[in-house]
Amino acid sequence: MLGLAQVPDTIAVHPRNVFKFLPVNLPFQTISLQYEGMVSPRSSLVLGVGFPNQQSVIGKYDITFDPDLVRAELGTTHIRTALRFYYTGKSYHPNGFYFEPYLKYQHIKGNSYIVGFADKTHKPYEGIQDLNFNTFNLGFQLGVQFMLAKFITFDLYFLGIEAGLLNGRVYSESPSATQGTLVRNKIEGAINDMNLPSFIGDRITVTQTGYRVKATADNVVYPWYRGGISIGIAF
Repeated sequence: MLGLAQVPDTIAVHPRNVFKFLPVNLPFQTISLQYEGMVSPRSSLVLGVGFPNQQSVIGKYDITFDPDLVRAELGTTHIRTALRFYYTGKSYHPNGFYFEPYLKYQHIKGNSYIVGFADKTHKPYEGIQDLNFNTFNLGFQLGVQFMLAKFITFDLYFLGIEAGLLNGRVYSESPSATQGTLVRNKIEGAINDMNLPSFIGDRITVTQTGYRVKATADNVVYPWYRGGISIGIAF
């Protein structure tokens, strides 16, 4: 009895682990889960994984798509690891305001199909695209996690800033070299319409070999903002 009495109340009573679901990642075609475990009185280790939910993105999330795009599917896989530092709340308790630096890897995979008529020549064209990108991200976020009924958690991360490094390509095939040229023009026009800053646009190249067209992103450095909410079960 004496031994049990000497165990700190904060360790014996409060949950120290949380399993979470991140609904804000569903628009990015990924099902995201996360684990958090306390490793010291004021810090925890966070591990997150995302499984691809490759579905059509046309007509979703208020995104305006090219009318020639008749199919577009996307799925994202990711792994994220972080070390979280709490500034409020009780010791060994995943609750309160926090600062969290993190590392993240993403694999983005998709496919699409376009068919239409060129604007000036009115020639018909079609192309099947395959998309593959990898990103490595370094960032930090600020947030607050609070608990209801001692076992339900709400994690609001309201300020996350990260830098990413992207590599990958979009590969397209058409029935003929002529149609391949029309697809290449379509891809180049879409990139130009994005009005990308030079430090991103200069790292993207579009090449054509006969009926094959390839758009390549080579070591593209880009900024990103992270924010959202997760719901978890603490134990």
